[in-house]
Amino acid sequence: MGIEWSAALIIFVVMATTLLARTVRIADPILLVVAGIGLAFVPGFPSVALDPRALLLAVLPPMLFWHAFIVTPREIRANAFAVGLLALPLVAITVLSVAVVLHWGVGMPWPVAIVAGAILGPTDPVAFLTVARRLGVSPRLVGLLDGENLLNDFTALVIYGLALQTVMSGVFSISDAPITFLETAIGGLMIGLFVGHLISIVNKRVSHPLVAPIVTLSGAYLAFLPAEALHLSAILAAGVAGRIAGAKSAVVDEPQTRLVGYGFWNTLIFLLTAILFALVGLHLPLAVKNINADTEVLRLCALVTIAVIATRLLFVLAIGLLLPNVAKRMSNAGHRWPWAESLVAGWSGMRGALSLIMVLTLPETFPHRDLLIIVTFSVLLATLLIQGLSLPLVIRWLPVERDTLTHHETAVGRRAAHAAASDQLQQMEASGHIEKDDAGLLRSMYHWRHSAKGRATRPVELALIQTERAAILRMRRDGQISDEVVRELEAELDMRAVMLNGDSPFSG
Repeated sequence: MGIEWSAALIIFVVMATTLLARTVRIADPILLVVAGIGLAFVPGFPSVALDPRALLLAVLPPMLFWHAFIVTPREIRANAFAVGLLALPLVAITVLSVAVVLHWGVGMPWPVAIVAGAILGPTDPVAFLTVARRLGVSPRLVGLLDGENLLNDFTALVIYGLALQTVMSGVFSISDAPITFLETAIGGLMIGLFVGHLISIVNKRVSHPLVAPIVTLSGAYLAFLPAEALHLSAILAAGVAGRIAGAKSAVVDEPQTRLVGYGFWNTLIFLLTAILFALVGLHLPLAVKNINADTEVLRLCALVTIAVIATRLLFVLAIGLLLPNVAKRMSNAGHRWPWAESLVAGWSGMRGALSLIMVLTLPETFPHRDLLIIVTFSVLLATLLIQGLSLPLVIRWLPVERDTLTHHETAVGRRAAHAAASDQLQQMEASGHIEKDDAGLLRSMYHWRHSAKGRATRPVELALIQTERAAILRMRRDGQISDEVVRELEAELDMRAVMLNGDSPFSG
């Protein structure tokens, strides 16, 4: 089977598997890895040898950038102390717990074992966020875990880089580690700030819905590559650039640019992540074959998985139950962090794309590379299966605080925007910029759109849009209008339908 047919088959399997995952309500990565394993046994399908450098550059910069772009800074600031605990000491303890299991289990050298711990240190919030949005979990808990993920990526990658350098060079100085940490962090921060502001300036001047997303994507690489070349924190550079660009997007970008950009990025991140997990499945049989996996390897995978899950769960519960003064600081309301939310946070430790990227980008000559690949895959699948599939039940069973704030804030925001528009309309009418009758018509439209009656008629409006669409398509079929006109008219109808449905480009 040629490479072009193999690529086409991978993309087809990714699409079909994703649709199946949504139908059966199973996390996409689980089925994608299984599908990748299945592809590996297709007769004539070429074996997959992943290029670590190409994988790193293709996937990591845009993923880091976009996650920072859409992260919720208000909730992170409100839970800054808790985020710091989960992103720094918890990651360090997880690294040590995994390293201890591997060192005592198979005699793995400490630097190699610490690399493995760093690979399994960061969590992936995708499964949690999907469940949280569906079940209406409080923004506080969502912001906590989202912010944790953004920062624990940085912590894990710094540890990973230092340990990897030690293994490959055989030299490590503990006195230099804090200085190296600060140097890489500050350098990455400065590059990220510069690139983030540069992207915003360029997008403000370009203001083109098709060009702006490409400018933004190039910014992810413009931040990541120089930082990596200078041995600074590339992950922090890409993350800071994304956060700056995201914060300024509402001011500098035109509405159409934002809508096109969100669609572009959601599709890109989905495709990169999906193909990554499928490639992982393809690579897994080769890794198993290389190390001749037996029951001892399976036992080791189980022990590492238990260590990863137990470390997080015990750490979070210990903070909430044994350290009440710390728990009070974790809560932005000044009271103890609810035990139910502590349990949910402790159970939301699924591993994901970053762990895969780190283990697959290990040099081919790295000691125990194939074993680490299998251990990482096992932990990822186990956390997704055990924690990911049970998380909805855990949230439903526990008295977790629900999201009553978002709906309220949405209503308050709409009323404030409506009031500001009404005041502006009144001023324009008084200054003669608009006729009185036209102002009255616009005022009535605003009141109707935001009234209960206006919301009640949305299904009727959507049905009328479908009628308009059918009439347009009928005219095209009869040769009365061109395809270009149809596309323009359909775009207008689509925008109206999206507005009436309340669909958000953030939803992906």
